[in-house]
Order: sequence, then structure tokens, then C-alpha cells
Amino acid sequence: MSLGHRSSLPFQHFNDAQTGSNIIQLTPNNALCNRNYFYQKCFTNDGNKLLLAANFDQHRNYHLVDLEEETALQLTEGAGDNVFGGFITTQDDALIFVKHNKQLIRVDLDTQEHTVLYEVPKGWVGYGTWVPNTDCSKVVGIEIKDSDYIELDSWEKFAQLYHQNPRCRLISIELKTGKRSVVFEDNIWLGHPLYRPNDDNTIAFCHEGPHDLVETRMWMVNENGENVRKVYEQDKNESCTHEFFVPDGSKMMFVSYRPNSHQRELCSVNADDLSFKVESEMPACSHLMSNYDGTLVVGDGSGTPVDVTDTSGHSIDNDPNLYVIDLQKDSIKAIAEHNTSWAVLEGDRQVNHPHPSFTPDNQSVLFGSDRNGSPAVYLASIN
Repeated sequence: MSLGHRSSLPFQHFNDAQTGSNIIQLTPNNALCNRNYFYQKCFTNDGNKLLLAANFDQHRNYHLVDLEEETALQLTEGAGDNVFGGFITTQDDALIFVKHNKQLIRVDLDTQEHTVLYEVPKGWVGYGTWVPNTDCSKVVGIEIKDSDYIELDSWEKFAQLYHQNPRCRLISIELKTGKRSVVFEDNIWLGHPLYRPNDDNTIAFCHEGPHDLVETRMWMVNENGENVRKVYEQDKNESCTHEFFVPDGSKMMFVSYRPNSHQRELCSVNADDLSFKVESEMPACSHLMSNYDGTLVVGDGSGTPVDVTDTSGHSIDNDPNLYVIDLQKDSIKAIAEHNTSWAVLEGDRQVNHPHPSFTPDNQSVLFGSDRNGSPAVYLASIN
């Protein structure tokens, strides 16, 4: 199949055995399909179309799913798509993604025309998820020296890269010109670059690695490279993970957890003054994402974390549920079971992670799971 090919994609409908939630399986069995990273835009603004990646052909490429017609339009082709980092622009006119860890590419959603916006320079590798500012005029990303880079196809290599202290730089790219600015650079593994919504002057990033080894995970810096600051001072035995900005830009939320405890905390810092708040105790969820104003949060129940060194101290029973936390009502409820295995598949550590997020109308949750034997993408109704 090639660019512009439209596939029929008959959805499968069933009800969750525990909650009765309406579940829609959007992608077929016996394929490798995944949604993008949980804080990247995946729905068009009207909620009718969805970006996902699937190997309907030889390679796992991006497709735009029409949720009313139950069809998938092929947007990219060939090997090398970063199938988690792509996003739909604020204007709903394009997909932007990284190819072969080297090219930042814009794909017109109507014509599938590809335009290279930026090329990673020789001696560097484009790593991880690159994230836009609010109006999609810039993206922030991470580049790693190619002599330090290794393919992270296992959790053992994830830990190995941490101990290597690779040379990394946090960069900002103007999409109209391709101009790159280096915001911050150090001999430490950097990840999770984020523009604060509605505030281009504030960029967040993390010190990546096994959570129980990273002493201070979350950082912010001004876009001009000034005022590098800790977001939050962790306790000695505290691990933090999966930080994200609430889409209105008011807060950064994250997961906090400690050894020998099945409970985790949903925490936040005010994005202006970094004042800290425990928003809610919660079950052992791995990924969290909020609605636009941060009043609702969805999380995916998980088991013993694989991204720690002390797995015995963090050993917990697997929790197969998707939870919605209502911070206005101070309530937590399981809406459905995701039942994913969390398994690494063909060197992909992320493909069986649920990465849940809300639909634009807050009525359903999008998530991934291999509950039927292969990675697929689902919608679960909240009510």
C-alpha cells in the first residue's frame, strides 16, 4: 500500500465485563497498531478523525482514521517512522513526525505531500518525542551525540544508556525556517521535552533513566536557555515519572511513588511558581493524562515497574484497569479493563503500553492493548 491508500477498517464493539463500558476496537487483530504518545495531539479538533500507526503493509506507518466512515487513510510509507512521536497540527492541516531519527517531516493531510522541515546534523541523532508549542510554529526536541546513542530495544539498554551519561542537547526548531536553537546541553540523558501550553518561554525536560536512580527528574528552563530550575525536589526514596502539562498550561502533573507501596500519588506543581500539591492518591497507574483544564485525569493500572533497578522493592500485583480520577468530585472509578501484557514486542518497549487519554468531548478514553493477542487501539466510554 502507498500514500493516500484508504483501507476499510470495520470496528468491533463489545462491553467491558466488569463495568459495562462500551468498548470499540478500532484496529484489527494480527497487526501491530499503536496510538501516539499520550500528550501528543491525535484527534482532529472535531473529534471525528484519529491519528494512529499500523503495519497494514510491510512497515508500521501513520494513518488517519475516519471514525464515522471506519476507514484509514495512509499518510506515510516505508521504514523509519517514529510511530509514537507524531502529532496533528493545531490547525488540523498536517501530520508532523520524525523519520529515521534524522528528518522532521510535515505531511499535508489532504494531499499527503511530504516536506522536510529540519534535518538533524551529522554527528547527532534525533531522540524520542518532539513536541510542538501551542500554535505549532515550533517544536522542542532532544538530540544525542551519535557516538553515545544506542537503539533502546530492551529495558536493559534503557538502563545502559543512563549509565553512559550521553551527550544530549535540548533544542527548539522554528518550523517555517528550520532554524535550530540549542536551549540546554549536558553530559546527561535528557528526555520528555515539552513546551508549556500558551507560554513559549517555558520549556520542560527530564533527566531520563531508571526512576529509582534519577535524583531529580523534572526540570524547566527559559526558551533562551536561562533559569534552569528544578520543578520538584524529590525525597530520597521517591520516584517520579510521566510528567505532562495540563493542556491549558496551568499545571504540570506527574506520578510519584515509593518502594514497598501499592499506592501512588497524582501530584502537580503550579506552572508559574512551582508550588506543589498532592492532587489525589491513586492505584498503581503508569501513565496519566488530563482533560483540557485538569479536572479529569485518566490512568492505566500497571504492575511492577520495569524502569527501576530495585524491582523487588517495587514489586506489585498487576492492575488491568483504566481509571478516571475526577478532581472536582474527589472520586476515582475504574471505567474498563485494558488487559494489556506490557510486553516488549520486536524490540518495541512502548507498543503494548496503554498510554490513555481523553477524546475531545471527554466522553471516552483512547488506549492501546494487546488483550486480543496483538497490539490494537481502542476507545472505552466513560459513562
